[in-house]
Amino acid sequence: MSQRRGGSAKESGGGAVHVEEVMPFSKVLEGPAPNGIAGGMDRESNDVLASQAAPNLSTAVAAAAAATSTTTTTTLSNDALQATSIDTRYRIETEQIRTKQWQDSYFARGRTLGTWEAEYAQLKDNGWRGECNRMINSKDHTSLPCGCCSAILCSALGAGRVGNMAVLKQSTVWVTEEVPDLENGGTKTERFTRPQLDFVAGPYWPMLCMVTYPLILGVSGVVLVTVIPRATVWVGLLWAICTIGLIVALAMTAFRDPGILPRYSTPPPNQEEHQWRWNDRALTYRPRGAWYDPDTGVIVEGFDHTCPWTGTAIGKKNMVAFQFFVTLVFVCLVFDIILLTGFAVM
Repeated sequence: MSQRRGGSAKESGGGAVHVEEVMPFSKVLEGPAPNGIAGGMDRESNDVLASQAAPNLSTAVAAAAAATSTTTTTTLSNDALQATSIDTRYRIETEQIRTKQWQDSYFARGRTLGTWEAEYAQLKDNGWRGECNRMINSKDHTSLPCGCCSAILCSALGAGRVGNMAVLKQSTVWVTEEVPDLENGGTKTERFTRPQLDFVAGPYWPMLCMVTYPLILGVSGVVLVTVIPRATVWVGLLWAICTIGLIVALAMTAFRDPGILPRYSTPPPNQEEHQWRWNDRALTYRPRGAWYDPDTGVIVEGFDHTCPWTGTAIGKKNMVAFQFFVTLVFVCLVFDIILLTGFAVM
Protein backbone atom coordinates (compact mmCIF):
# COMPACT_ATOMS: atom_id res chain seq x y z
CA MET A 1 0.00 0.00 0.00
CA SER A 2 1.30 3.33 -0.96
CA GLN A 3 0.36 6.86 0.14
CA ARG A 4 1.10 10.29 -1.39
CA ARG A 5 0.19 13.88 -0.68
CA GLY A 6 -3.14 14.70 -2.11
CA GLY A 7 -4.62 11.23 -1.81
CA SER A 8 -4.17 7.48 -0.90
CA ALA A 9 -5.04 4.28 -2.74
CA LYS A 10 -6.54 1.33 -0.95
CA GLU A 11 -7.08 -1.91 -2.76
CA SER A 12 -10.14 -3.58 -1.33
CA GLY A 13 -12.19 -5.99 -3.16
CA GLY A 14 -10.52 -5.28 -6.40
CA GLY A 15 -11.42 -1.47 -6.33
CA ALA A 16 -9.32 1.54 -5.65
CA VAL A 17 -10.56 4.10 -3.13
CA HIS A 18 -9.01 7.60 -3.29
CA VAL A 19 -8.93 9.50 0.00
CA GLU A 20 -7.96 13.28 -0.21
CA GLU A 21 -5.64 14.55 2.48
CA VAL A 22 -7.02 17.43 4.61
CA MET A 23 -4.92 20.64 4.50
CA PRO A 24 -4.74 23.07 7.50
CA PHE A 25 -6.76 26.25 6.94
CA SER A 26 -3.84 28.51 7.73
CA LYS A 27 -1.78 26.97 4.97
CA VAL A 28 -4.64 27.30 2.52
CA LEU A 29 -4.82 31.03 3.23
CA GLU A 30 -1.11 31.44 2.66
CA GLY A 31 -1.44 30.27 -0.91
CA PRO A 32 1.47 29.96 -3.29
CA ALA A 33 4.43 32.10 -2.45
CA PRO A 34 6.05 34.38 -5.01
CA ASN A 35 9.24 33.54 -6.83
CA GLY A 36 8.51 29.84 -6.68
CA ILE A 37 8.41 29.55 -2.90
CA ALA A 38 6.02 26.89 -1.66
CA GLY A 39 2.71 28.07 -0.28
CA GLY A 40 3.22 25.97 2.75
CA MET A 41 6.08 28.16 3.99
CA ASP A 42 5.96 28.64 7.73
CA ARG A 43 5.72 31.99 9.63
CA GLU A 44 9.42 32.01 10.43
CA SER A 45 10.22 32.06 6.72
CA ASN A 46 7.86 35.00 6.17
CA ASP A 47 9.56 36.93 8.95
CA VAL A 48 12.93 36.30 7.33
CA LEU A 49 11.71 37.67 4.02
CA ALA A 50 10.17 40.69 5.70
CA SER A 51 13.42 41.43 7.52
CA GLN A 52 15.30 41.18 4.22
CA ALA A 53 12.87 43.54 2.49
CA ALA A 54 12.85 46.09 5.34
CA PRO A 55 16.30 47.60 4.57
CA ASN A 56 15.31 48.13 0.95
CA LEU A 57 12.08 49.85 2.03
CA SER A 58 13.91 52.05 4.56
CA THR A 59 16.42 53.05 1.90
CA ALA A 60 13.64 54.04 -0.48
CA VAL A 61 11.84 56.07 2.20
CA ALA A 62 15.08 57.82 3.18
CA ALA A 63 15.81 58.66 -0.46
CA ALA A 64 12.33 60.08 -0.92
CA ALA A 65 12.67 62.15 2.26
CA ALA A 66 16.06 63.45 1.14
CA ALA A 67 14.65 64.42 -2.24
CA THR A 68 11.73 66.20 -0.58
CA SER A 69 14.11 68.02 1.80
CA THR A 70 16.33 69.08 -1.11
CA THR A 71 13.31 70.40 -3.02
CA THR A 72 12.08 72.31 0.05
CA THR A 73 15.54 73.78 0.69
CA THR A 74 15.82 74.84 -2.94
CA THR A 75 12.39 76.50 -2.77
CA LEU A 76 13.29 78.33 0.45
CA SER A 77 16.60 79.44 -1.03
CA ASN A 78 14.85 80.81 -4.10
CA ASP A 79 12.30 82.63 -1.92
CA ALA A 80 15.10 84.09 0.23
CA LEU A 81 17.00 85.26 -2.84
CA GLN A 82 13.85 86.80 -4.29
CA ALA A 83 13.08 88.57 -0.99
CA THR A 84 16.67 89.83 -0.78
CA SER A 85 16.47 91.09 -4.35
CA ILE A 86 13.21 92.94 -3.64
CA ASP A 87 14.64 94.45 -0.47
CA THR A 88 17.79 95.57 -2.26
CA ARG A 89 15.79 97.11 -5.08
CA TYR A 90 13.57 98.91 -2.57
CA ARG A 91 16.59 100.32 -0.76
CA ILE A 92 18.13 101.51 -4.02
CA GLU A 93 14.91 103.21 -5.12
CA THR A 94 14.48 104.82 -1.71
CA GLU A 95 18.05 106.11 -1.84
CA GLN A 96 17.48 107.51 -5.33
CA ILE A 97 14.32 109.33 -4.20
CA ARG A 98 16.13 110.71 -1.18
CA THR A 99 19.01 111.95 -3.34
CA LYS A 100 16.63 113.62 -5.80
CA GLN A 101 14.75 115.37 -2.98
CA TRP A 102 18.07 116.57 -1.62
CA GLN A 103 19.21 117.93 -4.98
CA ASP A 104 15.84 119.58 -5.75
CA SER A 105 15.31 121.24 -2.35
CA TYR A 106 15.08 125.02 -2.38
CA PHE A 107 17.21 125.58 0.71
CA ALA A 108 20.88 124.65 0.97
CA ARG A 109 20.65 121.67 3.28
CA GLY A 110 22.59 118.52 3.92
CA ARG A 111 21.63 115.04 2.82
CA THR A 112 19.07 114.40 5.52
CA LEU A 113 15.65 112.79 5.25
CA GLY A 114 13.07 115.06 3.66
CA THR A 115 10.33 114.78 6.30
CA TRP A 116 9.97 114.04 9.99
CA GLU A 117 7.51 111.26 9.14
CA ALA A 118 10.31 109.48 7.28
CA GLU A 119 12.60 109.97 10.29
CA TYR A 120 9.92 108.50 12.56
CA ALA A 121 9.43 105.49 10.25
CA GLN A 122 13.20 104.87 10.20
CA LEU A 123 13.28 104.97 13.99
CA LYS A 124 10.55 102.35 14.19
CA ASP A 125 12.19 100.10 11.58
CA ASN A 126 15.67 100.23 13.14
CA GLY A 127 14.53 100.02 16.76
CA TRP A 128 14.11 102.93 19.13
CA ARG A 129 16.90 102.13 21.54
CA GLY A 130 19.52 101.29 18.95
CA GLU A 131 18.72 104.30 16.78
CA CYS A 132 18.74 106.70 19.72
CA ASN A 133 22.08 105.31 20.91
CA ARG A 134 23.46 105.75 17.40
CA MET A 135 22.32 109.37 17.33
CA ILE A 136 23.83 110.06 20.73
CA ASN A 137 27.15 108.29 20.17
CA SER A 138 27.63 109.00 16.47
CA LYS A 139 30.44 111.38 15.55
CA ASP A 140 29.70 111.67 11.84
CA HIS A 141 27.98 114.58 10.12
CA THR A 142 24.71 112.72 9.46
CA SER A 143 23.70 112.32 13.10
CA LEU A 144 20.64 114.22 14.30
CA PRO A 145 20.85 115.91 17.72
CA CYS A 146 17.82 115.04 19.88
CA GLY A 147 16.60 113.03 16.90
CA CYS A 148 14.19 110.79 18.79
CA CYS A 149 12.35 113.77 20.32
CA SER A 150 12.20 115.61 17.01
CA ALA A 151 10.99 112.55 15.10
CA ILE A 152 8.17 111.88 17.55
CA LEU A 153 6.88 115.39 18.26
CA CYS A 154 7.52 117.05 14.90
CA SER A 155 5.89 114.21 12.97
CA ALA A 156 2.88 114.36 15.33
CA LEU A 157 2.56 118.14 14.82
CA GLY A 158 3.01 117.84 11.06
CA ALA A 159 5.99 120.21 11.09
CA GLY A 160 8.05 120.68 7.97
CA ARG A 161 11.75 119.97 7.77
CA VAL A 162 14.80 121.76 6.38
CA GLY A 163 17.94 119.87 7.27
CA ASN A 164 17.56 119.23 11.00
CA MET A 165 15.41 122.34 11.53
CA ALA A 166 11.71 121.96 12.33
CA VAL A 167 9.57 124.36 10.28
CA LEU A 168 6.46 125.26 12.28
CA LYS A 169 5.21 128.06 9.99
CA GLN A 170 6.15 128.89 6.42
CA SER A 171 4.91 131.47 3.94
CA THR A 172 5.58 132.60 0.36
CA VAL A 173 6.99 136.00 -0.58
CA TRP A 174 7.70 137.78 -3.86
CA VAL A 175 11.33 138.64 -4.54
CA THR A 176 13.15 140.45 -7.33
CA GLU A 177 16.52 139.11 -8.32
CA GLU A 178 19.06 139.50 -11.09
CA VAL A 179 19.72 136.29 -13.02
CA PRO A 180 22.03 135.53 -15.97
CA ASP A 181 20.54 136.24 -19.40
CA LEU A 182 21.53 133.21 -21.45
CA GLU A 183 20.06 134.53 -24.72
CA ASN A 184 21.38 138.08 -24.85
CA GLY A 185 24.20 137.84 -22.37
CA GLY A 186 24.62 139.89 -19.25
CA THR A 187 21.89 139.82 -16.59
CA LYS A 188 18.17 140.39 -16.38
CA THR A 189 15.74 141.07 -13.57
CA GLU A 190 13.15 138.46 -12.69
CA ARG A 191 10.37 138.49 -10.11
CA PHE A 192 9.30 135.23 -8.57
CA THR A 193 8.07 133.69 -5.34
CA ARG A 194 10.13 131.81 -2.82
CA PRO A 195 9.39 130.13 0.53
CA GLN A 196 10.04 132.05 3.71
CA LEU A 197 10.62 130.42 7.09
CA ASP A 198 8.54 132.33 9.64
CA PHE A 199 8.69 130.04 12.64
CA VAL A 200 11.44 127.42 12.97
CA ALA A 201 13.06 125.51 15.83
CA GLY A 202 16.61 124.22 15.97
CA PRO A 203 17.65 120.64 16.68
CA TYR A 204 18.33 121.35 20.38
CA TRP A 205 14.78 122.53 21.11
CA PRO A 206 14.35 119.94 23.94
CA MET A 207 17.14 121.67 25.89
CA LEU A 208 15.53 125.04 25.21
CA CYS A 209 12.12 123.89 26.43
CA MET A 210 13.26 121.74 29.34
CA VAL A 211 16.30 123.64 30.66
CA THR A 212 16.63 127.25 29.49
CA TYR A 213 13.04 128.40 29.73
CA PRO A 214 12.32 126.57 33.03
CA LEU A 215 15.38 128.22 34.63
CA ILE A 216 14.36 131.70 33.49
CA LEU A 217 10.69 131.28 34.35
CA GLY A 218 11.48 129.54 37.64
CA VAL A 219 13.81 132.22 39.00
CA SER A 220 11.58 135.02 37.69
CA GLY A 221 8.54 133.40 39.26
CA VAL A 222 10.21 133.20 42.66
CA VAL A 223 11.15 136.90 42.47
CA LEU A 224 7.67 137.85 41.27
CA VAL A 225 5.96 136.07 44.17
CA THR A 226 8.34 136.85 47.03
CA VAL A 227 9.94 140.22 46.24
CA ILE A 228 7.98 142.30 43.71
CA PRO A 229 4.86 142.76 45.93
CA ARG A 230 7.07 144.51 48.55
CA ALA A 231 9.17 146.51 46.06
CA THR A 232 8.50 150.02 44.82
CA VAL A 233 6.64 150.67 41.58
CA TRP A 234 9.74 151.78 39.72
CA VAL A 235 11.72 148.72 40.79
CA GLY A 236 8.88 146.43 39.82
CA LEU A 237 8.47 148.13 36.44
CA LEU A 238 12.19 147.94 35.66
CA TRP A 239 12.28 144.27 36.67
CA ALA A 240 9.26 143.51 34.46
CA ILE A 241 10.83 145.22 31.43
CA CYS A 242 14.10 143.30 31.82
CA THR A 243 12.40 139.95 32.40
CA ILE A 244 9.91 140.28 29.53
CA GLY A 245 12.70 141.52 27.26
CA LEU A 246 14.77 138.46 28.17
CA ILE A 247 11.93 136.05 27.35
CA VAL A 248 11.16 137.79 24.05
CA ALA A 249 14.83 137.95 23.04
CA LEU A 250 15.19 134.23 23.69
CA ALA A 251 12.10 133.48 21.61
CA MET A 252 13.34 135.67 18.74
CA THR A 253 16.66 133.86 18.83
CA ALA A 254 15.34 130.34 19.14
CA PHE A 255 12.33 130.39 16.79
CA ARG A 256 13.59 132.61 14.00
CA ASP A 257 15.33 131.65 10.79
CA PRO A 258 19.06 132.05 11.59
CA GLY A 259 19.81 132.82 7.94
CA ILE A 260 19.40 129.57 6.03
CA LEU A 261 20.88 130.06 2.58
CA PRO A 262 18.90 129.18 -0.58
CA ARG A 263 20.53 126.72 -2.94
CA TYR A 264 22.68 128.26 -5.68
CA SER A 265 23.69 125.90 -8.47
CA THR A 266 25.76 128.80 -9.90
CA PRO A 267 27.06 131.90 -8.14
CA PRO A 268 24.77 134.96 -8.48
CA PRO A 269 25.91 137.51 -11.07
CA ASN A 270 28.19 140.36 -10.01
CA GLN A 271 29.24 138.47 -6.88
CA GLU A 272 32.88 137.81 -7.73
CA GLU A 273 34.12 140.07 -4.96
CA HIS A 274 32.33 137.96 -2.33
CA GLN A 275 34.38 134.88 -3.21
CA TRP A 276 31.58 132.34 -3.58
CA ARG A 277 32.75 128.77 -3.08
CA TRP A 278 31.26 125.35 -3.71
CA ASN A 279 30.03 123.25 -0.77
CA ASP A 280 29.78 119.49 -1.28
CA ARG A 281 27.64 118.77 1.78
CA ALA A 282 24.78 120.97 0.57
CA LEU A 283 25.49 120.95 -3.20
CA THR A 284 25.49 124.73 -3.46
CA TYR A 285 27.68 127.76 -3.83
CA ARG A 286 28.02 129.79 -0.65
CA PRO A 287 29.28 133.33 -0.03
CA ARG A 288 32.11 134.16 2.27
CA GLY A 289 31.01 133.92 5.91
CA ALA A 290 28.32 131.30 5.21
CA TRP A 291 29.15 127.89 6.62
CA TYR A 292 27.61 124.46 6.73
CA ASP A 293 26.48 123.60 10.26
CA PRO A 294 26.37 119.81 10.80
CA ASP A 295 24.06 120.17 13.82
CA THR A 296 21.33 122.06 11.98
CA GLY A 297 22.15 120.39 8.66
CA VAL A 298 21.96 123.67 6.65
CA ILE A 299 24.22 126.44 5.41
CA VAL A 300 23.75 129.55 7.55
CA GLU A 301 24.73 133.02 6.38
CA GLY A 302 26.97 134.81 8.85
CA PHE A 303 27.25 131.61 10.89
CA ASP A 304 28.75 132.18 14.34
CA HIS A 305 28.08 129.01 16.35
CA THR A 306 25.41 126.58 17.45
CA CYS A 307 23.99 127.40 20.87
CA PRO A 308 22.33 124.48 22.71
CA TRP A 309 20.84 126.89 25.27
CA THR A 310 18.79 128.56 22.55
CA GLY A 311 18.41 125.29 20.64
CA THR A 312 19.53 126.62 17.27
CA ALA A 313 22.34 128.12 15.20
CA ILE A 314 23.33 131.75 15.54
CA GLY A 315 23.65 133.50 12.21
CA LYS A 316 22.89 136.62 10.23
CA LYS A 317 19.15 136.88 10.97
CA ASN A 318 19.10 136.13 14.70
CA MET A 319 22.45 137.53 15.81
CA VAL A 320 20.96 140.81 17.12
CA ALA A 321 18.32 138.95 19.13
CA PHE A 322 21.00 136.64 20.51
CA GLN A 323 23.12 139.60 21.65
CA PHE A 324 20.09 141.10 23.42
CA PHE A 325 19.46 137.72 25.04
CA VAL A 326 23.01 137.36 26.35
CA THR A 327 23.00 140.93 27.69
CA LEU A 328 19.62 140.57 29.39
CA VAL A 329 20.60 137.25 30.93
CA PHE A 330 23.44 138.96 32.75
CA VAL A 331 21.29 142.00 33.71
CA CYS A 332 18.39 139.90 34.97
CA LEU A 333 20.67 137.56 36.90
CA VAL A 334 22.29 140.45 38.76
CA PHE A 335 18.94 142.18 39.26
CA ASP A 336 17.29 139.03 40.68
CA ILE A 337 20.19 138.42 43.08
CA ILE A 338 19.93 141.99 44.36
CA LEU A 339 16.17 141.72 44.77
CA LEU A 340 16.33 138.36 46.53
CA THR A 341 18.95 139.63 49.00
CA GLY A 342 16.72 142.63 49.81
CA PHE A 343 19.12 145.48 48.93
CA ALA A 344 16.80 147.24 46.49
CA VAL A 345 13.46 146.65 48.16
CA MET A 346 12.15 150.00 49.36
